[in-house]
Amino acid sequence: MSDSITKKSTKKLFLHDKPFMILQTINNNDGRIYSAMISKKIDCSYAYIVKLIKIMNALGITTSEGTNHKKLIKLTVKGKRTFKHLSEL
Repeated sequence: MSDSITKKSTKKLFLHDKPFMILQTINNNDGRIYSAMISKKIDCSYAYIVKLIKIMNALGITTSEGTNHKKLIKLTVKGKRTFKHLSEL
């Protein structure tokens, strides 16, 4: 985990609806989803989605594969566990 991403900021991240909705959307689409698709599905700006995905990638929750403009977003094992625990709350 990088110095700029602390445990406190991680907790703060998941106290909002949109990060959970991102995880839910990725989980429901078997990892075959792009940032733009997530943006449309949860009615959120593309820039905000990209920012959150970057943070989730840094935390090891998601991975991104592909070119700069079209990156498939997938949940890692850690991401699947995180989603499972959050959905049980």
